[in-house]
Amino acid sequence: MKKSLLIFTLLFSTVMFSSPSYAKWIKVVEGVNGNTFYVDFERIRKHGGYVYFWNLNDYLKPDEYGMWSSETYNQVRCSRLLYKKLSVSHHKEPMGGGIGVTHTSKNPEWKNLTLYSRWELILKKVCSR
Repeated sequence: MKKSLLIFTLLFSTVMFSSPSYAKWIKVVEGVNGNTFYVDFERIRKHGGYVYFWNLNDYLKPDEYGMWSSETYNQVRCSRLLYKKLSVSHHKEPMGGGIGVTHTSKNPEWKNLTLYSRWELILKKVCSR
């Protein structure tokens, strides 16, 4: 039983947090600090009135922890443009390369958009698909 659970967990994590080489990242916006933000429009899913999508943040310089990029799995309520970050994977290589350090929130809170922010641009593009 434990072996089956381990195999299931490994298969699930392989599919859920697949390599960025399988993603088709489309540039959505570039920040004033030079960071670039992408969305994989092919992996957008709709379920139960919500939209789920992956985005990639590629940093011009590494952050204070030496990370060059992060991938985030998000849930969106398009009718009100609210979002939750369900899971974040931080990478020591650009464009989500290398093995990521993943953090999953057990009970993430809904976040409101800041007008004219990168999240507003990203969510409007995701919700219009």
